[in-house]
Amino acid sequence: MKKGKFITIDGVEGAGKSTQIAFICDYLHRKGIDVVKTREPGGTDLGEKIRSLLLGLDNDGMHSDTELLLMFSARNELIQNKIKPALAEGKWVVSDRFTDASFAYQGG
Repeated sequence: MKKGKFITIDGVEGAGKSTQIAFICDYLHRKGIDVVKTREPGGTDLGEKIRSLLLGLDNDGMHSDTELLLMFSARNELIQNKIKPALAEGKWVVSDRFTDASFAYQGG
């Protein structure tokens, strides 16, 4: 079985990431390639809860280190429970944001 591929699309809000991801996924589906679409933060049940916490209005006092650790926790859940299994099955994974966004938003 062939290994899957991992594609990430990063950019600021409103840059067209979702449009490009939809285009890429549609193209790959037409080529007969199994595709898993995901996003950061989120992509898993726990990741979506972390996303809600990070993007919620009640996190104004959150320390930047706490934000970074929550982002990495959500990413680990995504990698272990969605990305690695999909790639091992030969699927392609297309992600709305990944590590590049961490450097931009959390400073590394």
